[in-house]
Amino acid sequence: MSSLRNVGVGLVGKMMGAVLLCGAISPAMASAASQNSSFERQVLAALNNMRAEPAAHVGDLQSYSRHLRGKLATMPGTKVVYRTAEGAAPVYEAVSFLRDMDGRARLVTDDVLAAAAADHVSEQRRSGNTGHYGSDGSSPSVRVTRRGGGQMVTEVIAYGAFDATDVVRQLVIDDGVPGRGHRKAVFGARLRYAGVACGPHPTFRTMCVIEMAESPGGRVEGYPRINIALAE
Repeated sequence: MSSLRNVGVGLVGKMMGAVLLCGAISPAMASAASQNSSFERQVLAALNNMRAEPAAHVGDLQSYSRHLRGKLATMPGTKVVYRTAEGAAPVYEAVSFLRDMDGRARLVTDDVLAAAAADHVSEQRRSGNTGHYGSDGSSPSVRVTRRGGGQMVTEVIAYGAFDATDVVRQLVIDDGVPGRGHRKAVFGARLRYAGVACGPHPTFRTMCVIEMAESPGGRVEGYPRINIALAE
């Protein structure tokens, strides 16, 4: 068995580390609030497509990079404008990463993980908070445990994305995030299960929470509490 690093659970991305300057979010994204909505299925499908064939998404990132002007990105076919933290640098870095990355197993939908993700979306929809901790101090592992799961979970969050592809694009580019932790989580080799929940956010308009785990509901006996997406 490979060694495991004991690191913190959870990663956050705010619109590729950016500020949403203007633009309307698609109706599908703005209304995606139930844990089993078609939009959430689209997000999981986009995530799985990225994991299965990383190199096939190089063209999408290259296309995105052409819409960057300095640190501003105008999303093609929309009025959405992002102010990024780093400009094109992490996009080029992600292109190289995808070209070299082997495919990963597709993630299977998990109802416990989806319910825990939906709990966080519901709470932040009301509070307007961001990040991985609930207003009551609950962590991702606590939320999953409350839903009957275990503590072996990895959580990523995207705020302000305008469609399912943009959710995953955010996480892979990982603008403004030292260590590119979201990107590593997306391609966590040992992850097998996922639950997705998306909905409106009072500040960033939209948010998507993705809980991922090695086992159903994050239940793994005899392992230390770790972020398995970053396991060596």
